[in-house]
Order: sequence, then structure tokens, then C-alpha cells
Amino acid sequence: MDNTVEIYETEKELREKRLAAYAEAIQKKVQRDSEQIIKELVEERYRQKKTQQEMADITGVRASNIARFEGATCTPTLIMLEKYANALGKHIEIRVCEDK
Repeated sequence: MDNTVEIYETEKELREKRLAAYAEAIQKKVQRDSEQIIKELVEERYRQKKTQQEMADITGVRASNIARFEGATCTPTLIMLEKYANALGKHIEIRVCEDK
């Protein structure tokens, strides 16, 4: 019986480690992809000659948050991405893909 509990605990710990590693890999990919999208949106903002304050006025998001968003220092929310893109006349489509 003790052996069964030990095996269960060991397997549980290994599953948790795999899950944590998987979650970290997903987070890194999302961050990398977000950085590229944000870079393209900021370039479009420059092309349209809009300031951060103008973006803040259009989106209803504080200018300080626009600056943080443009710096890509953290993974943006989908709402923030959508608001920013819409303010530039762009559309971002969010799709959820399921593995089968």
C-alpha cells in the first residue's frame, strides 16, 4: 500500500512539472507573438502620425497604459490589442485552435 502511495505521489509531481513546463512554453510563445503584433501596430501608429495621447483618447485607455502596451513589457490583454488595433482601423481576429 505504501508503495502505491509513493508511486502516485511521484507521478503526480511529474505531471505537475510537465504542466508547468507546458504553461511556460505557451506563455513564451504568446509573448513573442504579441511583441511582433504590437511592433507592427506601433509602426502603423507612426505611419498614421498619431500620438500616444491620441490613441489614449480614441481607445479610452490611459496614456501611461498605452506607453506600457507599446513597450511590450508584459503580455497584453486581448481587449487592449483589439482597442489599439481598432483605433488604427485594423482588425485583429482571435482564434482558439483545439488539438484533436
